[in-house]
Amino acid sequence: MLKQMKQQITESLHKARERGQLTSQEVYELTHESVLHSAQSLKKGAKDLREITHEAVTAAVQSLQEAGEASRDKIAASLHGAIDAVKHVESQMLETADKELAQAKARLVEEEKVLAQKLREALEGAEKAASDFSGEVKADMESAVTDIKLKGAELLGLTRESIKAAVKQTIETGTKVEETVAEVTRDATKKALTEARFSAERARKISESVLSAAVEAAEELGSHVKEVSGAAANGVHEGLIHVVDETQHSLKVAGGRFKEFAIEDLEQTKQDLELVGNLFVETLHKVAARSSDAAKETLNELAEDAQKAGTSLRKKSIDAAHKAGERLKKLGSEAAHKTAEASGKAAQTLAEEAKELGERMLAIAKGAATGMWEGAKEALHEEKEKGNKS
Repeated sequence: MLKQMKQQITESLHKARERGQLTSQEVYELTHESVLHSAQSLKKGAKDLREITHEAVTAAVQSLQEAGEASRDKIAASLHGAIDAVKHVESQMLETADKELAQAKARLVEEEKVLAQKLREALEGAEKAASDFSGEVKADMESAVTDIKLKGAELLGLTRESIKAAVKQTIETGTKVEETVAEVTRDATKKALTEARFSAERARKISESVLSAAVEAAEELGSHVKEVSGAAANGVHEGLIHVVDETQHSLKVAGGRFKEFAIEDLEQTKQDLELVGNLFVETLHKVAARSSDAAKETLNELAEDAQKAGTSLRKKSIDAAHKAGERLKKLGSEAAHKTAEASGKAAQTLAEEAKELGERMLAIAKGAATGMWEGAKEALHEEKEKGNKS
């Protein structure tokens, strides 16, 4: 493949010269086209790309030299053509990856809908089975079905409306309103978050949904708005704490069972734990912004108090994130040892490249100030000479 590419570049440049069209733009396009074709035929690999670029640029410059056309502009055009071709191929791959990610997210949403539908069908079958019985057995079966629905309320899309119904019934009953609302919202937050993998985004979405549902129920009845708002906020807070505790416990129990492939997952969990500590305050403010005056005042006050004094959730989430970080260090120590030398070399290379680019920028600036490229060229040469002497 490399031999064919080199031959194509050589022949194309030769023909262009015979036609009297060996311009810098033509050199760029011919080199770009040849490298693009070769790079697209590759499976990903920096080593292969390095070889392709090396061979392409070498072939182009040698051809220009043989033709007596090796001017600065044409040499630069061959390099830019090769590098831009590689960038183009990699950009296409990135774009493809973005599309695949979007498609995967769409499929995930669809699969969640399918799962919810399958669960509904299974529950309908269980309800039908319950109807075949009578008395206490039937009541026990129906109760079990309801409990299963409650456990899967988030998946079934029933969390929000179920909370509103529960809160309204609590207010209408008038017994232990705050205590009951706190318990309802705490359990709803816990169950909804444990249906799937813990993440800060899910915690944000669910806590907001649970809190706003409780507040709206009180507002619709026009009763106990301040009490329900405060109790629901406490319930959500306790539910989030429970989930953070469970997540930390799962990290501890997993222990040595984490393998290298789990490091990325663990890193994400650590980041989510760090974020979840602050989202409670954000949620209070967000729900307050669209609530009635009574709820707004209560929620904003709670948010301000939490902001000043901190919350148990924030303390717990920081501790859990710290534990996850310790686990990551332990898992990554061996890999870090293996890559330490390579990383050191990479850092040195980056520093050298940055210095080179800095010198180039300064040289061009000096040249631009005098309006002469030669001035820039001389300035760059002077900088390099100084560097060599020091």
